[in-house]
Amino acid sequence: MALENKSLPVYESDTDLLFEKFSVEEIRDIEKKTRLDIERKKEDLRTMVGERYRELIEAADTIYDMQVSAENVTKSFEHIDQMCTELKNNYLVKGSSLHQRTKAELDQKKKNEAMFYGVASQIKLLLDMPEKIWSALDSRDYLTAARLYLLSRHINTSLHLDSQHSSHICSWFPVLTRQWVAISHFKPTVLQGCRAMLKEASIPDKEIANSLASILLLEDSSPNKVFSEFLSARSTAVQQLFHPSQHGASVKEQVCLVVKLLMTTIKQVYSVFYLGKPDDPVQNNMLQDILTHVTAEKLHESGLLDLQGSLSAKCLPKSVTDFCSTLRIPATPVAMENIQSSCKSWIDSCMTEVKAGIGTFLTFINTIKRLADIRDAVWELLGQVEHLSSWEVICGRILDRRLSPWEDFFRPLFLDRVKALIQFQLDSTAELTKRQMTQVFEKLDNYGDSNLLAEVDVASYVWSESPDDLHIDMAWVSAANRTLMEGGALMMKSKAFTPVVQNLSRKFDEKLKTALEDTLHYLPPSGQAESELIGPFDRYADCATVLTHIQGACDKCIEELLGYLDHELKEWKSALRQAELSQAISNMESRILLSGRLCGALCDLTPHLQQCMMGSAHLNKNSPSSRSKKLLRSQSKQISEDLEWAQMKNNLLEYQKKAYRAWTDHLSDLIVKDLAQAIMAREGEKVIASCTRWDEISIQEESEQGDRVSSKICVPMQASWCIQSSLYKLCQEINRVGGHSLHRNDLQQLIHKVSDGIIDSFEKLLRPKRKKESAISQHRSLQLLFDIRFLAQIIPRKEDLQVNKTYHNRVQKVISSLEELVDPFDLDVFAPYIQSHLMKQGQRMAILFGALTSLDRLNVFSSSRQVHSSQHEQHNVLQLSSCQSRFPLLPLSTQTNRYSLPQPVLSQTLKVDGGPSLKEAAAAVLPQTAGPSLSSTSSFYNKLGSMSELSQWFSNIGGKS
Repeated sequence: MALENKSLPVYESDTDLLFEKFSVEEIRDIEKKTRLDIERKKEDLRTMVGERYRELIEAADTIYDMQVSAENVTKSFEHIDQMCTELKNNYLVKGSSLHQRTKAELDQKKKNEAMFYGVASQIKLLLDMPEKIWSALDSRDYLTAARLYLLSRHINTSLHLDSQHSSHICSWFPVLTRQWVAISHFKPTVLQGCRAMLKEASIPDKEIANSLASILLLEDSSPNKVFSEFLSARSTAVQQLFHPSQHGASVKEQVCLVVKLLMTTIKQVYSVFYLGKPDDPVQNNMLQDILTHVTAEKLHESGLLDLQGSLSAKCLPKSVTDFCSTLRIPATPVAMENIQSSCKSWIDSCMTEVKAGIGTFLTFINTIKRLADIRDAVWELLGQVEHLSSWEVICGRILDRRLSPWEDFFRPLFLDRVKALIQFQLDSTAELTKRQMTQVFEKLDNYGDSNLLAEVDVASYVWSESPDDLHIDMAWVSAANRTLMEGGALMMKSKAFTPVVQNLSRKFDEKLKTALEDTLHYLPPSGQAESELIGPFDRYADCATVLTHIQGACDKCIEELLGYLDHELKEWKSALRQAELSQAISNMESRILLSGRLCGALCDLTPHLQQCMMGSAHLNKNSPSSRSKKLLRSQSKQISEDLEWAQMKNNLLEYQKKAYRAWTDHLSDLIVKDLAQAIMAREGEKVIASCTRWDEISIQEESEQGDRVSSKICVPMQASWCIQSSLYKLCQEINRVGGHSLHRNDLQQLIHKVSDGIIDSFEKLLRPKRKKESAISQHRSLQLLFDIRFLAQIIPRKEDLQVNKTYHNRVQKVISSLEELVDPFDLDVFAPYIQSHLMKQGQRMAILFGALTSLDRLNVFSSSRQVHSSQHEQHNVLQLSSCQSRFPLLPLSTQTNRYSLPQPVLSQTLKVDGGPSLKEAAAAVLPQTAGPSLSSTSSFYNKLGSMSELSQWFSNIGGKS
C-alpha cells in the first residue's frame, strides 16, 4: 500500500489534516495499525512488570534466608560460649590445672567409651552391609548373602536388647532403625534368588546345595522341607517349559531342556541329599557338609568381612566377631526311604507333564526328519553327559530302578508321532489319488478331449509312434536287463499303460517316495558302526516297528483306493446295464477299463510301493554283522513281508480281473444278443441279410443206364455275415482296449462266454418247433452247420478242462441236430466240400480274427515246430503278450520239416446205379492245385515254409493290430 511509505506521526496531532490527506479507507487502516501498536506495547509492559516482580520476590526470599542463617550462627556462638562457661566451672580448679579424678571414675569413663565405640562400629558395619549383600547377590552367592543378613539381624537384635543403653542407642544413633529397615528387605530377595536357582537345570551341584542351605538358614527349615521344596521347584520348572510363554523356543531345544532337567535333578538329589549307608564308601550329602561348615565357622575366620586395617574392626565386640549361624531345628539327613518314594512320585508326575506337553509340541512337527533331528540331538546330549557312566548306579540308589529319559519319556511319544505322520501322508496320498481319479473319470465324458483319446481307444495310442518310444541305449541293452521304467514309451505301450495311467501312477509313486524318504531319516543309515548305532541308547530300536507300520499304512491306503474303485465299479456296472446311448456305454466301459489298467499299473509303475511293503530288506542291508540274531529274525520276517507284498499285488490284480470281468460280461452280452437275434431270425429278410455267397461246384454222376450226368451243387464257403461281423466286432473291441496286454484267462473267459452264448442260440433254434412255426430249410441247415463248425474251428477250446469237454459235447449235439435236418445223401456229397471250405476260411480269417485264434495253446493253426528259447538267450524282441507263441523270436536261421495243408479225404464211395463212384466224379472236378503236397521248388513261398506256417506267422502279427 501507499500508506505504508508515509510517515504517520506527522498527522497524529492534527486530525483535520489527517482527513484532508487520506481517504476513509486509509484512515481506517491507520486506526487499525494504531490499535495494534497499542496492544503490543501493553503486552510488553505486562511482561516487563512480571519479570521484575519475580526477581523482586527472589531477592526478598534470599534476604530472609540470610537473616535466618545469621540468627542461627549467633545462637551457635552463644551456645558455645555457654558450654565453655560450664566446662570452666565444673572441671577446672581455680588456678590453672585439671581436677584429679578417682580411678573408678576413669575406668567407668573408659568402659563407656568402649561401649560407645563398639556401638558405633556395629552401626558402621550395618551401614556397609547393604553394599556387601548386593555384591553377593550380583555374583549369585546366596549363601554369603544369607550369612551377612543373619549377621545384620544379630547386630540389630543385640543393640536393641542391651538393657543398659538400649534407650540411649536410638537417640544417639537414629540411623539404626532406618538402616535395619533397609537391610530387612534382603531376606525375600535372597529367598527369591535361591528358589529361582533351584528351577535351573544348568546350575552346578555346589550352588544348588548353597541355595538350599540359604533357604534352610533363613527360614529355620529342615533338610526334609528343603528336599520337598527342591522337587517342587523342579516340577514347576518342568511345567514352565511347556508354558505358552516358552513357545518361542524350538521343540528341539525344549526337549533337550527337559532331558537335561530330569537327569540333573536325579543327579543333584544324589549329590546333595543322599547320605548312604554307614558302610557305603560313597558319602555325598553336600547339604549336610555345608550346614556343618557354616554353623562351625566364626565370622573372623570366614573372611566374609574384610576388616583388616580398619579402626572400627578393633572396636567390634566378640558377639559380632565370633558370630556363627545356628540352626533352630537339627539338620537331620533325609531318610533313604523318603528320597526314593519322593523321587518316584516326582518322576511319575513329570512323566505325566512331559507326555502331555511334549505330545502337544510334537503335533506342530510335520516331518519325520525333524523328529529324527530331535532324537539325534537327545542322543548327542546324553553322549556328552559326564556322569552317564555312573547313571545306572545313581538311578539304582535314588529310584531303585534304571531310568532312561528317552525310553521312559520320549520314545513312545516320538513313535506315535512317526506313525501318525506316516498314516497322514498315506491317507492324504489315497485321498489325492481318489480325487485325481474322479477328475479323470469325469473328463471321460468330454468327448472332444484329445488328451483322453487313448483311454477310449488304446489301440490308437499303442500303434502310434512317438519320439520317446525308445531310449538311446535301447540297442545295447537287452530286454532282459531293462526295467519297465527304463524301457521308454514302447514298454508302456506293450503293457497298454496309457498316459493317464502313467501320470496317475507316477503321482502316486512320488507321494510314496516323499513319505518313504522322510521315513528313512528315522531308520539307520547304511555303513554305520554299531557303536554309533547304540551309544547312550538305541535310537534305531523302533526301526522294525516303523517299517511294519509303513506296511500297514500302505495296505490301508490300497484298501481305501480299492474300496473307492469297488464302489464306483458297482455304479458303473449299474449304469452300463441301464445305458441306451452308445456314447454313454462307451464312457462307462472306458471308466471300467481305466480303473483296471490303473490297478495293474500300480503293481509295475510304483516301485516305492513295493519298497514300503518290503521294509525288511532295508533292515537287513543296514544290520551290523555283530547283530546276527537280529539279522536272522529280520530274514525270517522278510518271508512274511514278501507274502504281504504278494497279497497286496494280488488284491490289485483281483480288482483288475473284476473290472475286466465286468467289461467282458457286458461285451459278451452285446455280442451274444446280436448273434442270437440273427441266428433266431425266421423272417425272410433277416435270414437273407445274414446269408453269404455259396461256392458253385460241378460234379458228374453215373446214371442207372451208365451215362454220365453233369450237375452243379452250391456249398457254403463262408460263415454267415452275422457270425463274421460279430466276431470281427469282438476282435475290434479286444484290440481297441489293448488286447495284447490283457491276461489270457480274461480273454478266454470272454471268448468262452461268447461261444457258450452262440451255442445257446443254436440250441434254442433247434428245439422242437410248434406246428405254426416253419421248419429250418436244408440250405439254412447247411449254412448253420458251416457256421457252428467254423466257430468251433476259430475257437477250438482244446484244453483238457471239464468246461471245454461240456462245450464240445454241446457243439457235437448241435452239429448232429443240424445234420439230421439235411438229407443223408446230400450230406455225404456236401460234407467234403464243406470241410475243405472250412479249412480255407479258417486260414483266411486267421489274421482277421487273430485275437481269438491265438488264445488256445493247442491252436489248430499253430506250427508243428515249436521254438523254445534258452533262458540265457539274449534278444531284443519285445514281448507283447502272455502268450509268447503269437510272436516267436526272430530271426530264425533253421528250418524243420514242414507239412502242407490237410486236404479233404473223400472216403465215401457212394454211387448212383450203374455210374462211376462219387469219389471219382469229385476228383475230376477238383482243382489240380489241391494236391496232397506242394513241390519244394515250385514257388518262393515253399522256400519260406508251408502255407499254414506263413498264415500262422501273419495271423500273429495281424491279431495284434
